[in-house]
Amino acid sequence: MRGRRTLAVRGTGTRRRLFGGVLGTALTVHAAPALAQRAPRADGLSDYVGWVDVPRYFPETEHNVDGDFLPYFWHGGGPDTFGFPLTEEFWTAPDEGAPAGRMVQYFQRARLEYDLGEAQVHRSLLGRLLEKEQPAVPPAPGVRYFLETGHNVGSSFLVHFENAGGRKVLGLPISEEVEENGRPVQWFERARLEWWPENPAGRRVQYGLIGEAHLNEVEQQVPLEARRPAAPLPPVRDWSLPAVPPAPRVAWAPRDVPILYYHQVPSQQPLREQIQAFREAGREIVPLSRVVATLRAEPGADLPEKPLVLTFDDGWVSQIQNAAPVLQAEKAPATFFVITRYLGELPGYMSWDQVRTIKELGHEVESHTQNHPDLDRLYDDDEGAALAEIWESLAVLERRLGRSRRIFAYPNGRLNQAVTSLTARVYQAAVATGGGTFQSQQHLYTMRRIKAEPHYKPEALLKLMG
Repeated sequence: MRGRRTLAVRGTGTRRRLFGGVLGTALTVHAAPALAQRAPRADGLSDYVGWVDVPRYFPETEHNVDGDFLPYFWHGGGPDTFGFPLTEEFWTAPDEGAPAGRMVQYFQRARLEYDLGEAQVHRSLLGRLLEKEQPAVPPAPGVRYFLETGHNVGSSFLVHFENAGGRKVLGLPISEEVEENGRPVQWFERARLEWWPENPAGRRVQYGLIGEAHLNEVEQQVPLEARRPAAPLPPVRDWSLPAVPPAPRVAWAPRDVPILYYHQVPSQQPLREQIQAFREAGREIVPLSRVVATLRAEPGADLPEKPLVLTFDDGWVSQIQNAAPVLQAEKAPATFFVITRYLGELPGYMSWDQVRTIKELGHEVESHTQNHPDLDRLYDDDEGAALAEIWESLAVLERRLGRSRRIFAYPNGRLNQAVTSLTARVYQAAVATGGGTFQSQQHLYTMRRIKAEPHYKPEALLKLMG
């Protein structure tokens, strides 16, 4: 069977850490093309937002990994831990422990199985199935003794065992450290650890090829269709996200900060008159990011006595034609929330070059989704689509324009708890609508805004600000 050939997979190279697990090197990274050439930082690429193409097909053995086995495989270490797949997934015959049978898949270094009752994936007990148990021995000094099986684990094997997840992942030890084929090894219920002193530091403990060994014994019990070379399945998309923004460490009282939001700006003079009236009333216009930083109690962040924030939604071309010149003349900072798929594609919207100019003028450019849907309704219909609207819009924005302040605006102010939870995974804050001027740490992801268009009377807007 061609899937059973032994492959040189022990030196698979440096592993990159993405989307919360350890992935192999065969990943296609999107939304930040320079990522593959950029040296990893100490924070583990914590600034990166985007998605990766996660392989499901492995040409080395001509088999796929899919379903619940796929995230377990990659998050558990990929080929470094499991080797390459030797079969497709298949159902075993019913047995005493699994009356309905087991969903399993063989890899060079393990067999994975799906527990129907617990709805979890774990390694099969191949150490026991290969009958590698040894008689119990007394505790030895300077090592860890497992009373359940009567065996000791020490030195590098103990360090690897604990770092890998301990008995939950590898099972209990069922042998002492012994020599097999001229190499120190130790058997566990679900794995065999081997010592390879010739490897670089950090890679000297390796997993033995026990999946391959067991498959050799039971080959005739494995369905032929599972052993045959398979047609490739396309990669699947998974997300690479930064660390969740931390909660504020210092408690601050709510702050009175009016945030106005505009759409079309048909002409310059009405907006100019509004800004001048705001200043005459004692309002100091500040960037939205300064408000967020203050609410988050970031060091050195503060606000003037009567702050005011100007925001512009959607990315209309009239905003660069008429709002931008006024903002520059009045030295007023603003935040522009853009719909990424509308830019340069739909009539009346800015191009990416124009949006870049907005940012170069010193304004903030932030995400307003890709297609401007009602996110609460979209989430109920298609959670994945809502996720892409929130996260992928930011990935595209930062690929085009560089790092943003990571503040989000909900289209039409539509949101629910699930939507705000997705937003809080990657953004520092988010704005809604609904009026009101008090902003608080407890509502960083539902900050209130007041609707304001250029034709509104300045005194009416000042009245709404209080």
